[in-house]
Amino acid sequence: MALLFDKDILHGVINGARYERENRSENDVEIPPAFIITDSDGAAWTIGTEYVMHNGEFEFNVLRNDVDTGEMAKRIVYRKRVVCIFGHYGWKRFSRNRRHFI
Repeated sequence: MALLFDKDILHGVINGARYERENRSENDVEIPPAFIITDSDGAAWTIGTEYVMHNGEFEFNVLRNDVDTGEMAKRIVYRKRVVCIFGHYGWKRFSRNRRHFI
């Protein structure tokens, strides 16, 4: 029996489990304290378990649908339909066209 999924439901993957939402995350959501951000493509963003320390503060790996983006960050922020990260390097934003942070 095939599972039927609503094509309008946004879905991503967190910790190996499918995560579904009807709407993208609200504006100005920030990890932490939030655990998951859902962008307008339905991708689920969260922080991973790998970390480094810069100037006495922890930065964690950034995950998009359970895939490591190769970036480390103190915060992940969803603002004006754009995912941004903040770390010791300053701010970077996710380019939907290029599929990486710039």
